[in-house]
Amino acid sequence: MNKQPYNIGLDIGTSSVGWSATELDNRLLHIEGHNGIGVRLFKEGESAADRRGFRTTRRRLARRKWRLRLLNEIFATEIAKVDPSFFARLKQSNVSPKDPNKTMFGNILFDDENLDDQKFHHDYKTIYHLRQAIINHPEQKFDIRLIYLAMHHIIKYRGHFLNQANVQDFKGGKIDLEKSFKALNDIFENQGRDLRLVTDEANQYVKVLSDNAKKNYRSYCMFQLIKILIRIVRKLREKSSRLF
Repeated sequence: MNKQPYNIGLDIGTSSVGWSATELDNRLLHIEGHNGIGVRLFKEGESAADRRGFRTTRRRLARRKWRLRLLNEIFATEIAKVDPSFFARLKQSNVSPKDPNKTMFGNILFDDENLDDQKFHHDYKTIYHLRQAIINHPEQKFDIRLIYLAMHHIIKYRGHFLNQANVQDFKGGKIDLEKSFKALNDIFENQGRDLRLVTDEANQYVKVLSDNAKKNYRSYCMFQLIKILIRIVRKLREKSSRLF
């Protein structure tokens, strides 16, 4: 084809691009024996909603695992004094008895002389019955493993707010940690425990979380607040050998 001016027409759609080449008088060009016209088809673009849903699920499961690991760390020392193989049995609970790698235990949750799985399920039909019993009988000293199972269920199935559809009508309120910590301080003082909780340091991060600060800074403040709460839990463990 001789070098000469020509026009190009494009029709761009969501799943195709049509094109044509014409001379200046709008006659269709012939290029190497073919008409200068054609179309290219391709798959229509999709929204990121599906991929975003997968990311949300991965983050939710990862955060759940992190919470449960932290719970195990908090309870590990006290449970080991009562039942050293408790966590090992829980880890094997979902393995089929026919699996040759399964370590055989007589019971899964409890393997004591006075407390076994049968008695546990007889006393507490569901995990919600256990949670109700602990809440309604604060004067009773429950087995540390029972408290762990109740806390494990609450932390594992607490719900999440990663799906935007779940939070469009949610309005969060300001957290008054100072008031909550003061109430805990009063409880410890009444019990004769020499322990005080940090208030000023925690509240400065809570104030940032309540304001419209940048996302990265709010994430940093949340991380610092979690570190403070972990430090408090460790102090509780150090100050009391039998907290539960």
